[in-house]
Amino acid sequence: MQSFEWVDFQFPTRTYVQRNSTHNMGTLIRDLGERPFVFSIQEEIRSEDEYQILLTGLKKQMSGCIIYDEFHSLPSYDQMDSASYFLRRSGADIIIAIGGRHTFQVARSLAMLARNEVYAGELKQKRFPLKKAPMPVVCIPTGLTIGEESSPDMFGYDSSTGDFFYHRDHRLYPEAILVDPNLVSNPSRNELVRQGMAVIAASVESILSRKSNEITGSLSLKAIELVVRSINTLMTDQANQGARYNLAVASVVCGMAASSTALGLSYSIAQSVHLVTGMDFYSALNILLPHVMEYNLTSSASKYVQIARALEQDIHDISIIEAAIKAVEGVRKLYLDLNVAQRLSDFEIAKSTLGEIAELAAEYPLIKNTPRDMERNEIETILITAY
Repeated sequence: MQSFEWVDFQFPTRTYVQRNSTHNMGTLIRDLGERPFVFSIQEEIRSEDEYQILLTGLKKQMSGCIIYDEFHSLPSYDQMDSASYFLRRSGADIIIAIGGRHTFQVARSLAMLARNEVYAGELKQKRFPLKKAPMPVVCIPTGLTIGEESSPDMFGYDSSTGDFFYHRDHRLYPEAILVDPNLVSNPSRNELVRQGMAVIAASVESILSRKSNEITGSLSLKAIELVVRSINTLMTDQANQGARYNLAVASVVCGMAASSTALGLSYSIAQSVHLVTGMDFYSALNILLPHVMEYNLTSSASKYVQIARALEQDIHDISIIEAAIKAVEGVRKLYLDLNVAQRLSDFEIAKSTLGEIAELAAEYPLIKNTPRDMERNEIETILITAY
């Protein structure tokens, strides 16, 4: 009797993608909660004007909005504890997170902290799942986020101690995601290139994840195809709204896949580079991608063939390994065509910090998703190669 292999995929989140919907998002959310806690991190609000339009629409459609924008950047544990205490006492029944990746990560953490009697500094050692379900969260991205608005992950980092926590809980899937392509794909061409390449990097990570399957792989490949097609269009027509819309959709589709597979080594190292040095996360992710792809090439060659095809590489009449190499070459060719930085040293990062970055990355649970087993020394070798 032939065995049956289960495909593990779930994405329970309502997803809305609509142009020029910023002012009207309150109408989509008002049935999800009565007293919203509107949370944002200031450095991830790209346009103050758009942010105020969004807030005005929410206040018009939902009574008793509580605006919490006290954090300029990723908060410490003490700051998170203060915010969760305020949230718990506020009487809010839903969190509306507006911003980027850190905003969504912290919002999900607050959703869990507010319902459970636990402090942020205790989360690393806590057994999951916690007893009480988190508060519902709605995510509204203000830029391309490699789909982190879709994730059921929670994350926190305390720069004073270097301690962090990371947990994944299916109850943290957002209630809804609201995307206005005109809002998220409005930055300059260079910013869109940086973020678009990061969507490709995250999609490749999702494909290479040990939890990848036919459904998530198809979604990730579609995200790569959308970015490649859209970026090429924007090279000759920077105002092309169709291309910008496709980039917004690619980010959402990338997130749908990654929310099921989780990301891996490139993401873990890039996060560590960002936390240790302050370097832009997306730039670090883009630089690390081809080096991590080379590291995993022989263990996932058949997946690389699909990636090469999505990158519009010619793989006719060549071996699987040769086609896999074409995938790495395809990424590097895109970088050259788009003038994307390819070295960590371009960002004035001290080489002496690479060991500290490797140490932090080695603790990140997501490196276990990498096709090959990974140790700290190997992470440092990848960093040196990328330097």
